[in-house]
Amino acid sequence: MSPKRILRFLFLFLCYFMLAVFTLVTVLYLFFDTSLFGWLIALFYPSIAPALSVIYISCGIIIIRFSFMKKRREMIIVSTLCVFLFSSAIIPYAAIPGGIATAESQMSGTYGTTYANLDTLSMRPVPYSLYDNIYGMPIDESRFSVEENIQYLDNGVDSFFFDWYQPSGEGPFPVIITLHGGAWVIGDKGRINVILFNRYFASQGYAVFDLQYGLFDTDTLSGEEAATFGAFTALAGAFSPKYNGSYTLQQQIENIGEFTKMLELNSSKYLADMNNVFVVGRSAGGHMASLVTLGYKNPLYAGNFSASMVVKGGIWIYPPTNFTRTESSVFDSFMEGNLPIEEQYNKMSAAYLITNSTVTPPIMIVHGSKDGLADYHTQGVSFYQYATSLGKKCLLITIPWAGHAFDFLFQSYGGQISTYYIERFIALELGGG
Repeated sequence: MSPKRILRFLFLFLCYFMLAVFTLVTVLYLFFDTSLFGWLIALFYPSIAPALSVIYISCGIIIIRFSFMKKRREMIIVSTLCVFLFSSAIIPYAAIPGGIATAESQMSGTYGTTYANLDTLSMRPVPYSLYDNIYGMPIDESRFSVEENIQYLDNGVDSFFFDWYQPSGEGPFPVIITLHGGAWVIGDKGRINVILFNRYFASQGYAVFDLQYGLFDTDTLSGEEAATFGAFTALAGAFSPKYNGSYTLQQQIENIGEFTKMLELNSSKYLADMNNVFVVGRSAGGHMASLVTLGYKNPLYAGNFSASMVVKGGIWIYPPTNFTRTESSVFDSFMEGNLPIEEQYNKMSAAYLITNSTVTPPIMIVHGSKDGLADYHTQGVSFYQYATSLGKKCLLITIPWAGHAFDFLFQSYGGQISTYYIERFIALELGGG
């Protein structure tokens, strides 16, 4: 066999292989997003879909050209498969206008003419830009500085640090506290917590604080708990600091509370306006953000947080909002605290806290409609409906066809749309108009 024929054979094999693999990937993404592989695929599929659409069409043309040029039935089969894959790849982007329209309805319905009259001259001009999707969202690096690895707590076992994104100027500046995700068992400040989000908002005049707050040690788990969280353990070394201790959810939120107390005592040093604080978190960090939002004036968390802090809004990005022990006790070890276990589940659940908090700040939930990890319907939509039925100010910004962690690629359509509306939500709650 000549080198030319060998090369053609290998090229065709590669095309067949890619179509087979991506057919399986697409089916899992479209129809099995609640399965382990489904939600893992949904993490990245929408972000790379434009590139995949080109691959699908190219592979189809190559296969037809060199294998089935004179075979009508085979040509139809390959063409149909490629059209299906291509359509699946562009669905998320075709859904963007509808997602934006729904978000606009949420904003207008909540804020009315105040939203329409908001001064947005210095904000992102559009919810989504294809140019920015390709080249990245512009950030003026001259408008802020960053100081990393500042210690805020030493509990005798571990030290905890934060990064401070300081806007240019005298301040004080509105505060954004960002809390990383990672299923409470992995994760860290910095590169694991969407640094570009922090940098963008610092450039817009917000003092951003990105902090560590401890992790639960999965080596202490067994049985169903170990099976559930074992998949994350392998990632711990690459994505987590090395803690000596293991921290339950209550201890994690207590560490965050210690940060707010430190910030109160040092507000002039860090140019922090403690009367205008926003708490942002993703995934498990979204859960922690919900506890700060609904716990800082809640009797269940008396003494946990800064006494002078005023939370103007909670921004929960693909968050778990409702924990119950009736279906599974898989979180029992995580939930250990100062209350009986059933009450501890309530204490760690935003769906319960919203009913007894003395103050309920405005809430924005940003969630991908294909999220099978922190389920979009049971954790996002259900909480939004419940909160609004109680008369609370709560918005749900749905990122169409996006899975969990849709904004880790900050310039993706999920990152752009979420940033656009988060920025306006913050400005409106600061009294912009």
